[in-house]
Amino acid sequence: MTATVAPAKHERSAVDATVDDASLVARVADGDRGAFEVLYKRHHTPLFRTALALTRDRGTAEELLQEAFLRAYRHMGRVELAPDASLRPWLHRILINLTYDWSARQKTAAGSFDRVVERLSPSPGLTPEGRAEQREIQRVVADAIAELPFKQRAVVVLFYLHDMDLHEIAATLNVPPGTVKSRLYYGRARLRKRLEADSRLPASAVMRYVSA
Repeated sequence: MTATVAPAKHERSAVDATVDDASLVARVADGDRGAFEVLYKRHHTPLFRTALALTRDRGTAEELLQEAFLRAYRHMGRVELAPDASLRPWLHRILINLTYDWSARQKTAAGSFDRVVERLSPSPGLTPEGRAEQREIQRVVADAIAELPFKQRAVVVLFYLHDMDLHEIAATLNVPPGTVKSRLYYGRARLRKRLEADSRLPASAVMRYVSA
């Protein structure tokens, strides 16, 4: 009879993709790399979208994403996750902190806020000409979002891109809900002022993007 051998520490093991995050975290802390790969596959797409919306550069977003998961792996043993709770807020916090540090070193950024801008003001049923005009308007709005202070920009991205409510954003950023509400309010106010000053944007579009 052949004996069953338990996976050695740091060895990959077969992991059921339906296992909850808390169980996976415990297995990663015990050195199970297979469990970490499941966590990566489960959470990397929404985190990448956040990084892309904040940096507006795919290469930078990918680098920050990889660094965030590397740090998460190194510190997984410190995580205490309740059963059925998601690891994503903690991962998001690491990513946003890294992106904040990156942003502080940058003077400009390039890329696309398309997904965030579309969530701010969806425009279904447009003609081809209308879609072209809408894309130009979205570029103007994306530029305005990029000029927001980073902390306001992060709240706008989490609110519109991930449909997070104030309490979810507060938990992700580890700040009080009132702080999130204030950042969202002042972020919208800055957007309104910036968009109203841009002659390329009609007044109706300004109200559409900042009245949500």
